[in-house]
Amino acid sequence: MATDGADPRAPHWFDFAKVNDLPNEWRFDVLNWDDDPDEDVVDRGEAEITDGEHRIVIVTWLVERDRTHDRYYSVAYETINQDGEPEPLAFYLGSTSSIARNNAGHARDCLEADDGEPHVLVRHHDHGDGERETFEFPNEYLAEEAADLQVRLKLDHDDRDYLVNVFPKDEWEQRIETERELGAASGGGRDV
Repeated sequence: MATDGADPRAPHWFDFAKVNDLPNEWRFDVLNWDDDPDEDVVDRGEAEITDGEHRIVIVTWLVERDRTHDRYYSVAYETINQDGEPEPLAFYLGSTSSIARNNAGHARDCLEADDGEPHVLVRHHDHGDGERETFEFPNEYLAEEAADLQVRLKLDHDDRDYLVNVFPKDEWEQRIETERELGAASGGGRDV
């Protein structure tokens, strides 16, 4: 059975929704809510805080326990990958609503007060083919926070085989352009 997030086991959505009552540009909306008591995860919700330009995604899920419920909240900032598509990259993971709410507010405040330059997080994969992914952030702080999390995830999961770096967007675009020029020059030499 699907609900709109007003499930009595999801009271934290109302805490997040208080954003809508504040005099600011941000709005909180529940995107979806799934409640299936036959699944291991008995309910799962996704919501967003957005100002129309930046988007912070909040995901929560409830897992049945023998004696209690453990609910987890994930706050993620939606980034743009190298193909120009939005891709959520986790900003913080918390096990209480207050932690998630504080970090959502911190990310929002960081965006509102920011006068910095866009940065990219680059994940270099170790497949021998030089594969890499780039994720754009509106400022260095959010990029560094995401990089720290990616490093922690790598340490906890042996199947993650990437290196993580953060660069100013302009600097990274210049590196890409230099690589293209060098590739074209060396490719042209081989064709002669």
